[in-house]
Amino acid sequence: MIAIILAGGASSRFGSPKAFASINGEVFYKKIKKTLNQTNLFEKIVISSSESLQYSFDKDDQVVVDLADYKNNGPLGGIYSVMHAYESECYFVIACDTPKITEKAISHLYQFYISRVMEEQLEIAGYEAQNHKMPTLAFYSYHVKEDIKQALDNKHYRMSEIYQNKPAQWLNVDVVNDQSNWFQNINYVEDLKNE
Repeated sequence: MIAIILAGGASSRFGSPKAFASINGEVFYKKIKKTLNQTNLFEKIVISSSESLQYSFDKDDQVVVDLADYKNNGPLGGIYSVMHAYESECYFVIACDTPKITEKAISHLYQFYISRVMEEQLEIAGYEAQNHKMPTLAFYSYHVKEDIKQALDNKHYRMSEIYQNKPAQWLNVDVVNDQSNWFQNINYVEDLKNE
């Protein structure tokens, strides 16, 4: 299984690349990578990034730059580019601006996904908060790869283009009894002030 850290966005609201921002003394992407490693679920952790940032990561990080045809196509372009580079039965996608993710939250979602993948042919399992789906905090079956490519080729870049057309289920964040706001996206520098 492969984990994909999405770290190629413009971070325009934040003002600088969010992947390299710090929370409690830890760089966002490194904190996420550490948490992913602690789950022991993933054989590879791959960072999806832009050409301009690809050499900013550590030398031992596996970085995939968006394929030429899908540059600047948002999360779908990054996810597809990693799926194209690394084949796996399942991918866990997480945005780099979710540094408070916990091992417990990832493991809980994985169990939810695995328990439904065979019987219900589930292809996407993610979290939701107050009925807001979080497609960049989700497991994806390799079966969605061609659907993502088709959406990109048709210039449909919204994540909902995929999860509304594939067997998907969403788990409420409240089922994870862990630190509060573990699922929070950090969109502004001000979001870090209370940390």
